[in-house]
Amino acid sequence: MDSFETQLDKAQLSSDNFSAETFIPGLFKPGSDPYDKLKHAIEREFRPNGAPEVIQMDIDRVKYEPTSGKGNFRVVLDINYTFGCEDLLIKKNEQTSEWTFFIDQQLLCIFFDGSPYIDSRSTADEF
Repeated sequence: MDSFETQLDKAQLSSDNFSAETFIPGLFKPGSDPYDKLKHAIEREFRPNGAPEVIQMDIDRVKYEPTSGKGNFRVVLDINYTFGCEDLLIKKNEQTSEWTFFIDQQLLCIFFDGSPYIDSRSTADEF
């Protein structure tokens, strides 16, 4: 399972105008550090299907419980798989990846955890 974190500032979390439904998708703007971290983690998740490259990501189904600081969302993505030996490119649209997050108000940090089904490398793969 991949995970990463992103530092926040107090203005981003001000309780009078905070909405996770708009904040989370806005955090993952193309070219931003959170976007790049999420893209890399998703490419790792989809690695068993070939050499993946995420082309497009959209965030939806954001749910957040302010009392616990926990929430989740879904990423809908378009991804290309390259198979170098066969000189083959396969495009898959509207694939999904599920994520959870925890907003730590004290540390001003948000922690993201990917699907527990991500294929992790094992030393057994080397033999």
